Amino acid sequence: MKTIKKKMVLLGDGGVGKTSLINRFVLNKFNEKYIATIGTRISKKSVNAGDYEVLLMIWDILGQKGYERVQWASFKGAEGAFMVVDLTRRSTFESIERYWIPQLFNVTKNIPIIFLGNKSDLPNWEISEEELEELAVKYNSEYFLTSAKTGANVEQAFKELASAMVSSSAHAPSSEIRVEKEVKTIKDVLDFIFMDFAKNYGDMNDAMPIIRRQAELAGVDINKPTYDSVRRLIDNLEEVERSFKGEDKARELKMKRLKTLRKIIK
Repeated sequence: MKTIKKKMVLLGDGGVGKTSLINRFVLNKFNEKYIATIGTRISKKSVNAGDYEVLLMIWDILGQKGYERVQWASFKGAEGAFMVVDLTRRSTFESIERYWIPQLFNVTKNIPIIFLGNKSDLPNWEISEEELEELAVKYNSEYFLTSAKTGANVEQAFKELASAMVSSSAHAPSSEIRVEKEVKTIKDVLDFIFMDFAKNYGDMNDAMPIIRRQAELAGVDINKPTYDSVRRLIDNLEEVERSFKGEDKARELKMKRLKTLRKIIK
């Protein structure tokens, strides 16, 4: 059986359960505690799809709006996507067409997508199965009602997307994705810093764990970052960059990021 590698992304608002779905699929574990994803996380697992063993490179992308630089860069090379909604929060359903599909389609219009109505084990749904089905039909797609807690339909959904990716030759461009965006908010600054560090580090995949650690040490709340916490992150990243950029370059990068941060308080 031939082994092939496929990159997929999970998209949807914060708290819909993207990380929990990945943990259920990859590790068969579930944790009730919610921790917002900072930047991106990458997991791997192989599944069988027809004549192929597919090594899935599963990208968990932060679900907070306002981080377009990180999100767009993460779409590079993607060959399939889950659009995840929390069945108990209607706003997450509305965000799919309002934000997430346009974000993805800014990079690619052809990769297979599958819609997941997550937290199906909970009562008080604000989204009906019929609505989710109608959305899937609109995009010539499939949908699943999933529960990361119980595992319902999780593995089936991943296998379905793997098969769809094998059948499709479409993928997001591998060339550099450029996002022209004016810095107006603290989130914009944080988005800029994430991508600037990754660019200077040389590899986004390897840079993100460093960014996450330094953001945690700085006390950055990805949902509501503060000026002081971002200022501490800038200092932390300078310390890291001294080891591979040297003191002068690290200082130069720090001053550039401080200048960007100070723009928002003028």
